[in-house]
Amino acid sequence: MQARLPSSSVPTRFARHDYFPQWFTEAAAEYLALFKHRYGYIRKPFNGNGWVSAPEKWRLTDTEILKAAACVHPHSYLGARFGKSTRFAVLDIDAQSKYHSKRELRRLIDAVVDAGLMPPSIYRSSHSGGWHLYLFFDEPISSVELRRELFNLLSFHGFKIGKGQLEIFPNTNGDSLGLGCRLPLQDGFAWINPKTFEMDEDRECLSPVEAMSKFLQDAQDSNSYQDFRSFKDYVQNLEERKDAVIVRTTTAPVSNVVPIRNTRQPGAPGEHRAFVKAVFHRLPPGIIVDNWYKGRLYHLNGLTGPSQRAEAIECVGHYLFYGDPSRDLPALGYGYEQEREWAITEFLEAHHNGQSHEINRGLADAYAQVGRAANWVPPCRNGKEPVKYAPERPIAWVRANANRKSNARKRIAEALEGLKKRGRSFTTVELQEAAGCARKTLYGHQDLWRAEYERLLGYQDLADGFFATCLHEYNCVEGGGSQKTSPPSASSSPDMPPGRLAARRLVYEMTMRAERSKNRAVKEAVESREASEKAWREKVTRLSEMELSGQSIAQLKAFLTVLMAYLSISPDYDCQVFVQGLIAGVRKHIAWAEEQPFVIVRPPP
Repeated sequence: MQARLPSSSVPTRFARHDYFPQWFTEAAAEYLALFKHRYGYIRKPFNGNGWVSAPEKWRLTDTEILKAAACVHPHSYLGARFGKSTRFAVLDIDAQSKYHSKRELRRLIDAVVDAGLMPPSIYRSSHSGGWHLYLFFDEPISSVELRRELFNLLSFHGFKIGKGQLEIFPNTNGDSLGLGCRLPLQDGFAWINPKTFEMDEDRECLSPVEAMSKFLQDAQDSNSYQDFRSFKDYVQNLEERKDAVIVRTTTAPVSNVVPIRNTRQPGAPGEHRAFVKAVFHRLPPGIIVDNWYKGRLYHLNGLTGPSQRAEAIECVGHYLFYGDPSRDLPALGYGYEQEREWAITEFLEAHHNGQSHEINRGLADAYAQVGRAANWVPPCRNGKEPVKYAPERPIAWVRANANRKSNARKRIAEALEGLKKRGRSFTTVELQEAAGCARKTLYGHQDLWRAEYERLLGYQDLADGFFATCLHEYNCVEGGGSQKTSPPSASSSPDMPPGRLAARRLVYEMTMRAERSKNRAVKEAVESREASEKAWREKVTRLSEMELSGQSIAQLKAFLTVLMAYLSISPDYDCQVFVQGLIAGVRKHIAWAEEQPFVIVRPPP
């Protein structure tokens, strides 16, 4: 049994070969290579209460890592942060988390496997009983991209990412290295059986060599870079692959009785019909599938281009009317018109991304359509069926097009006959000029002239033999001479011709002008990002000061919708955690308000 020794019994000098022999040096080096970023590490003293950060200039050495892996570190548990790239990711589930159960763990693993990655290796992180799920990769992956894709995948499947519940490492965000993660193989570490989710083998029962060998064997079942690219494509196109990862509800039994009257409501054919049906388990009455799906994308990403404001208002209003069970977004349906109008307005202010010229100029007309979108109700509720407009082309247009086509063919045929009388080959430019038509029109009627053109041409390129007739002095590259001429002599004048000097100055000025424009664009982008982050913080700070007690359920649901919209554009990890805390508080107030027999109703904000 290899347990952590008391501080008094740990030798003052660590002899590596006593725990990791010479023949194990290569494997130990492979283990150490997993932890590339060594600065700014974290540690937890044995006699302390929590984790503390080491100074940023302190570097975690190989010896310290091997001490921790051998469970003989004299005073602390160790943890490391993630750099710009990493070969593994860790999903951290605390013992008190609502996801610390076999059912939730199975759901989490299924979400990862369905996305195309290898099943994660499951470990007990410490004696507290928390779990660490490791996802290994063959080569370094960008930490920012890896965290972003994992966050989007788990959020889509309904997992709430936050401290104490479910954390994703690396949590690198821009210039911040994020939080540190506890190193494996320390005291309290254990292997979890992937089938029963029970403890399989304790770290204390293995020697340092056996424990490190077992961990490296798990790391061999890693994902390739191509697997990560496929995983990234899966997350970005999750709506197209939803049928392969969600268990659909069973279909109704087939009946051999033919009804006299069709009792089934035919659904509108939509590209994302299967996805919406999987989210709601059935299509809600009156829902417009494409509008709901577009509204979901707008609510997550905001406006991504010009001329999208009107469509975004309509689709986001439709999306908020029905809600989104996959994101725990409550439905603001009948009776929530004022709350839905406020939520749409807040969405436009936070997510227009500078793409709407009307909002950028502060025009009141930019929000004129919000009221109409907020008062939308399904056609089945107001007794009106939507008018289906099938545009028809006027018969006069059809006849005019037919006449133009007939006239063009007649002119091409007459021009072809005139060129054939000359008894030589012709070019398509000559035929086009003779027919008096456009080149696109000429090639649209190749059946009239292509055969005759190729017959007269004889399948011979007009340029064949042209260069063979040229003299050898001119049949070469510029600046060269024939084999009979002497090489060009060097110029005896040391001065540069004025024309060449002026040309070089002109090129230099154009290059510097392009460089200045590039630097100016980078500076403007940084200033725009800083201004956007400042506006986000001011807006969320104002929303956090709202008094929740005494608000109606409708107002609380609308407030929850607005906070979730701001959550998707959090500038950094700390802001994300702050908004998640606000969302958790609003959910508690909603749950409390729904249990009360009487609720004070206030006017909407």
